[in-house]
Amino acid sequence: MAAPNWACWKPLRGPRRLGLSPSPPAMTASGSRIWRARGPVAVTVIIRPATLDDVPAIVMLIAQNARKGGLLPRDEASVRAHIGNFLVAVQVALDEGSSEAGPDALGAPSRIVGCGSLLPMNATLVELRSLAVDEAARGAGIGQRLVAALVEEARRRRFGTIFALTRVVGFFERCGFTVAPKAFFPEKVWNDCVACPMLENCDEVAVMMPLQQGEPGAIRVTPEDRERVLQAIQAGRIARRGVSRENLIPLETVARLTEEVKAHRAQGFAVPKRDVRKVVLAYNGGLDSSASVPWLIEHYGCEVICFVADIGQREDFEAIRQKALRTGASKVIIKDLRDEFANEYLFPLIQSGAIYENKYLLGASISRPLIAKHQVAVAEAEGADAVAHGATGKGNDQVRFELTYMAMNPKLRVIAPWREWAFNGWQEVYEYARSRGVPLGEYEKGVYTTDENLWHFSHEGGRLEDLEYEPEECLWEWTNAIEETPDQPEYVEVEFINGIPKRLNGVALGGAALIERLNEIGSLHGIGRADLVENRLIGMKVRRLDEAPGGIILRVAHQSLEEITLDRETMHFKQMVALKYAEVVYNGQWFTPLRDALQAFVTVTQRDVTGSARVKLFKGNAMVVQRRAAYSLYREDLATFNTDAAYDHDDADGFVKLYGLPMRVKAQLDRRRVTRATSQDAG
Repeated sequence: MAAPNWACWKPLRGPRRLGLSPSPPAMTASGSRIWRARGPVAVTVIIRPATLDDVPAIVMLIAQNARKGGLLPRDEASVRAHIGNFLVAVQVALDEGSSEAGPDALGAPSRIVGCGSLLPMNATLVELRSLAVDEAARGAGIGQRLVAALVEEARRRRFGTIFALTRVVGFFERCGFTVAPKAFFPEKVWNDCVACPMLENCDEVAVMMPLQQGEPGAIRVTPEDRERVLQAIQAGRIARRGVSRENLIPLETVARLTEEVKAHRAQGFAVPKRDVRKVVLAYNGGLDSSASVPWLIEHYGCEVICFVADIGQREDFEAIRQKALRTGASKVIIKDLRDEFANEYLFPLIQSGAIYENKYLLGASISRPLIAKHQVAVAEAEGADAVAHGATGKGNDQVRFELTYMAMNPKLRVIAPWREWAFNGWQEVYEYARSRGVPLGEYEKGVYTTDENLWHFSHEGGRLEDLEYEPEECLWEWTNAIEETPDQPEYVEVEFINGIPKRLNGVALGGAALIERLNEIGSLHGIGRADLVENRLIGMKVRRLDEAPGGIILRVAHQSLEEITLDRETMHFKQMVALKYAEVVYNGQWFTPLRDALQAFVTVTQRDVTGSARVKLFKGNAMVVQRRAAYSLYREDLATFNTDAAYDHDDADGFVKLYGLPMRVKAQLDRRRVTRATSQDAG
């Protein structure tokens, strides 16, 4: 669709001749300048799309009209965020003989004398709003021209209906609008009217104009819009009246919507917020994310798309999809990220040797950047303007998700329901979710929060918060109790190339498949259990149970190869790097220059880490019993305590003397100091 040539708009009434005396420019109420010329000038008005430079003038113009009760005020941030939907009327002062609205006019002294905007409600319905004309410029038909331009723009964008809420019905009737019931526009009521303090005594009248051929008495909508109404009916937000077969929302479906809104407010629920049209929610089917779906719909009046990442958790993904749809999501997108998780996140983690506070293999920490990265990609593909997550305000995940959002697309708005809603703990969230029809089991006070992926299974909360509580065996989800493990050891051989595991017991496997197989074998032998208290990023200490059988086996196997392939200085420095690497991953700083720099160092250290390690698994222990490397620095002839053909013990004499030289010098100095002090005391 070609964009209209806004500069071709002509004034509704011909140019006026103004005889103005010389004086400096004066300021209007809207903040624009009225230029006063020496002689007669021609004043014309052009209508054009607004730019960011116009924002201050638009805000002041709207405020001027709002003070008289003509419309609601808007702040600068709101106008700036929607500047692409604004048109402005610009009064241009031309020298005698200049063209009325050609290119010369665009560069002439000018001021904004009117504005108006469009606000899409859905694919076919758009609102005309923020229509304002400077008091000093009224009576010249500027308002009608703005309305005509906005109607034409809405038609160009292929909307089916344009509407407005107004107190000046006659003006809009002259512009071609007709009066309509507010019930025609349920999305307007839910998005805006419910937040208006005048809702109970509203004196605004709805007017509308069909832009395409439509059915009388109904607003045509898309199948997606129809589905949203059905979901609203199922959730109890709209009276159950049915939907017609002609893909229309009949009046009987929405006639009582205003009463429903009033009842909604009377029950103490927060009113919907504005400026969010579509949000992509990181969803896993748990309590937090499930409760977030209806909460987002109610509090933001937005479409919710659920994104589910398959990173190796043992879930029924079709059941998760159906649960999200029944809860109110418009769409559910599931991505299989298991191999990407293994190859691009877990294996670099193994190469680094990172482990947080000596016990935690970072199973949850390392997965969040991957999920958030793909969540942002989905948001961009779906045209969403916001992303959301179900992480609590006490945890680390809120930081991990949001740092990734910032790194991937800082323009996306971030919504964190746990930081906004007024629920006091999980039980209230549970009760809210049940009241919204979210399918959940019975609430248990000793509830635990769990996290599962390809790398680990963990428990937090519940009775674990008592440090004297010994975890019951049922809390260990993957691994066998020591008493139930086999009485015979099992051996596994892992082959690495440049620090990356490639083969297990001689069989080449993909990244995810290799880890899954090690999890199965390790769990049988009780490998990888950890009961730890970790220091969270926000400062508190939290207890967790963590199971990572495959990760422990890979860690000890990889470490055994580094022991024979890295020189001493590199190995010692890498141990310091591993501490920082673990901290960076734990804190959610995966997509940062620091992590890239640390990874670059780690990659260099892995050039010679090629070989295999044989690991003995028995009664909860993983012990390396054999290791081989193509570039091993280990020499048996140097290390042996038997016949020394390659090492001369006499060489050690000079080495020890030189190595101990600083200590010898320090000791001599100390002895002189003692001798001097003793002599002074004797004297």
